[in-house]
Amino acid sequence: MKKIISLIVFVAALVWTWNVIHTTPAVGFETHSGIQTKLADLIKQTLATKKPNAKNIAITRLWTETLNENKVRAVFAYSFNDAIEGHESFDQVIEGEAVLHREPSEDSSVDKWVLQSVRTTNDMVTFTEGSIITPGADVEDESISEDTPAEAPAEPVQQ
Repeated sequence: MKKIISLIVFVAALVWTWNVIHTTPAVGFETHSGIQTKLADLIKQTLATKKPNAKNIAITRLWTETLNENKVRAVFAYSFNDAIEGHESFDQVIEGEAVLHREPSEDSSVDKWVLQSVRTTNDMVTFTEGSIITPGADVEDESISEDTPAEAPAEPVQQ
């Protein structure tokens, strides 16, 4: 009896794995690749328009996952270097996610994916150069370096 039950379990597992391997995904690999390429281009174009001083633009992470047959979630992260007022610069890293929805198109052989929502989840700024600001003094236009420590003028303590 054990041999018969073992054989039935083995055949059921074999049929199940065969079906899992040979089913077609709701959204194919080529669609994911196309969405990622278009989203990378969109990020670069938007950044070039909104931040014309941005340099060293790099997309550090971009992947997509299928939520259902008509919805895809894309997770992205990109970084760039920007300059303020000529000499002060900073590196910025922005992470986020987008949801795309499939809409019907006139051509049945082409999928039409529309950005439904875009949300940034993390925005990190690292200043590479800055200005020294001391309390009670005018703002000076000096760069911070290891040679010049930032000192605040001593004020008397009132008791």
